[in-house]
Amino acid sequence: MARTFLVIAILTATLASCTDHRPQLQVYIASKEARDGLHEANFPKFPKLGYIAKQPDLAISQLEGVSFGPPPIIPGRSSAPGKPIEDRDTLVLHLTSKDADALNKLTSAHLGDRLLLLLNDQPLFAPEIRTPSVGQSVYMTPPRGMETPKLKAKLETLVQKTK
Repeated sequence: MARTFLVIAILTATLASCTDHRPQLQVYIASKEARDGLHEANFPKFPKLGYIAKQPDLAISQLEGVSFGPPPIIPGRSSAPGKPIEDRDTLVLHLTSKDADALNKLTSAHLGDRLLLLLNDQPLFAPEIRTPSVGQSVYMTPPRGMETPKLKAKLETLVQKTK
């Protein structure tokens, strides 16, 4: 009997320790003013960002895709042959339609605030919300010092593989 309880305890502990370690994107609205339920968001790469809630306003655990951004367009210049066809300093996150709709509603309600995007509690970018998010693509430029190809590889683990 004691042996059975020991086996059950070991199995329970093993299952509890095998939590899903997939990355998760956390989206926060960073308000300019302090309010009840908000605390100051202060990150080395984003100091004095604003005030955020304890829990994310939106959690994204699945993406439809991740790609490098398109190359910058310079007026009056044509793209030369052999030039890169992607900007390896920017990323495009392709959201699910459900998350894109949720992000649209969130950004529509918070024009003038900042949108803070974290990957497992690490800040990725925090633009000011000037217009609501439209469509399923989110373009981002990670902070200096962050290796964009490595970040892309981490984010690709959120992409649902087709069966």
